[in-house]
Amino acid sequence: MRRRDVLAGLLATTTASALLAAEPTKVYRVAYCVHVTRPKAPSPFFVRLLERLRQLGYTEGKNLIVDIYGAADQPERYSEIAHKAVQSKPDVIMVTWDNQLIAQVAKETSTIPIVAYMPSLDAGFVRNPARPEGNITGIAADAGIEMQGKHLDILRQAAPSASRVAYLSNRYDWEEAWGHSVVEVGRASGVSIIGIPMDHWVDEEDYHRAFEAMAQRSAEALMANGLGGNFTHRYLIAELALKYRLPSIGWYPDVVENGHGLLSYTQDLDSDIPERWANSVGQVLKGTKIADIPVSQPTRFVLSINLKTAKALGLELPAGLIARADEVID
Repeated sequence: MRRRDVLAGLLATTTASALLAAEPTKVYRVAYCVHVTRPKAPSPFFVRLLERLRQLGYTEGKNLIVDIYGAADQPERYSEIAHKAVQSKPDVIMVTWDNQLIAQVAKETSTIPIVAYMPSLDAGFVRNPARPEGNITGIAADAGIEMQGKHLDILRQAAPSASRVAYLSNRYDWEEAWGHSVVEVGRASGVSIIGIPMDHWVDEEDYHRAFEAMAQRSAEALMANGLGGNFTHRYLIAELALKYRLPSIGWYPDVVENGHGLLSYTQDLDSDIPERWANSVGQVLKGTKIADIPVSQPTRFVLSINLKTAKALGLELPAGLIARADEVID
């Protein structure tokens, strides 16, 4: 059964001051940096983003140029694409969903406005989200680093006997705020966190080796963050977790809805994320200072549960946990 709240109404109209028309004769340039391969066809997310920019007066092919720089899931290329993006002298740089890539772009420029889709404010790119300092603003994907604790709490409700929990992450985030946070949360909960940091994640074989390492270290459950190759290979991660009989929690409800994922807890990905991101970009293009563009944070989170996967793992999920879920897949 599906119980996602239906989004009501259209995107709220922004104030008139935020929708001042673009300069009629100027062509604006946006550099769009992503950790994945540049797609052959625009994703629905990207289509919605461009549509919102068009509503704000910036139309690709008319008065807007969008250059896409993709790293093909190769972190060793982050420096290269960050440098190329800055050298194109854009009016704004957009960076999406990768702390390491955002950090690399920030190293390349302190003057060009950066509007990032940040996995977490606690990555340290912005200290004051209400009035960002420096040249970075954007939207955040979580409500704070405490999301790590929420994930662990939900996972332990589903698998209360698990005392050794693997944490699958790219190495950068394992060694930075997210990894530090989950270790501290585990210590406070009496759970041993087994770090599985990945340096490479282009090939599926990288993930097979990671799960072999979990088995060798006697992991009993799995937390997978949503960064780096964990996004690209999210369905494979769920399949391997089931194969190795590891109750798991992740950040992508589609894996729970359409794959073998057991649990996901994340912001409402069906909400107005691309529109909010485009609004911030539009403000930069019309000349608003970064300090006057607060970082937008999510207000609604969705818990998804797949009971078929729970049954395959031999888990009897608590009725209270199921009742709290926004989506339950029978």
